[in-house]
Amino acid sequence: MQSTDHRRLTFAIAVIATLAGQSTARADPVADFYKGKTITILVPIGPGGTYDLYGRLGAEIMQKHLPGKPIAITQLMTGGGGAVSTNYIANRSPKDGTSLISLHGSAPQNQVLGVTGVSYDLAQFLMIGQFSPLNSSLTVWRATSPAVTLEDAKKKEVVLGSTGQGSYQYQLPILLNQFVGTKFKVVLGYRGIPEENLAMERGEIHGRGGTLVSWAVTEANWVKENKIAHLVQVGARRAPGFDDVPLATELVSSPEHKIAFDLVSAGSLMGRSLAGSPGIPPDRAKALRDAFDKGIKDPEIIAKAAEWKLDLEPFPGAELEAIVKRILTTPKPVVDMVKNAIEAKPQ
Repeated sequence: MQSTDHRRLTFAIAVIATLAGQSTARADPVADFYKGKTITILVPIGPGGTYDLYGRLGAEIMQKHLPGKPIAITQLMTGGGGAVSTNYIANRSPKDGTSLISLHGSAPQNQVLGVTGVSYDLAQFLMIGQFSPLNSSLTVWRATSPAVTLEDAKKKEVVLGSTGQGSYQYQLPILLNQFVGTKFKVVLGYRGIPEENLAMERGEIHGRGGTLVSWAVTEANWVKENKIAHLVQVGARRAPGFDDVPLATELVSSPEHKIAFDLVSAGSLMGRSLAGSPGIPPDRAKALRDAFDKGIKDPEIIAKAAEWKLDLEPFPGAELEAIVKRILTTPKPVVDMVKNAIEAKPQ
């Protein structure tokens, strides 16, 4: 009898152990964490632009493809050329994988240049993935601008708007003034693209910086009616469809000046990217990157991007991380050259 009882006890223990093992195997700590949670993606520039739209696309991806099916929302946090939201993610947000950011393209060079208001270290951020690299431009309103080519801008003052000194909207024209001889004047303090666009229409400013492809998204009628002119672009190469717009690096012969423009142009390499706060646990960090890589190939996500007129030329998080590292290690002589130019009294 004892032998039978012992066998039954042994069998029961084995069954319990097997069931416990199966339960452990089925458990997914990442899914368990995200279930019922809300992910917030901060948007550093005002509503309606590509930062906003790519941020929303990131929310769609995370909500659909992250284990646990969390709710994902976007939240505007503007100011300082993107520094306000990036500082928040670095210093005040939860470090658990629920706080992400539609990262401002100028964030890495602003860190390198020590722009006022920057208190983050992008080397500590999680680079989740890039939606698309995006060339940027200086663009003017044809009806009011005294110059509609860069050559004309060397002869006549052109007034441009900018959110702050931390924005390439300020840095690029200042470097062009220093290295190329243009006469740009930059007015600081605009709260975002819609406000700058209104100022262009009113004649308060002649133009602003912006991503080349975003004009067709946010101001399609302006493009269709030929109301704007692109003076110069920044990027690794001339953007398709904008072959007649010169690259800033093509305007100088000095190797040092070319590297300086490369630093300011680094935002085009960053393009529209998704990043997470420092300190995200490794298993959640991997899940966030995996969700992005899977989502960016999802036909429904691709269709949504097409509906919103967003380009997709994705880079995985590891490659984006390498881009950030390269920008953050720009040689000091180049950094000093650029800092001396942009830290002068605003034009």
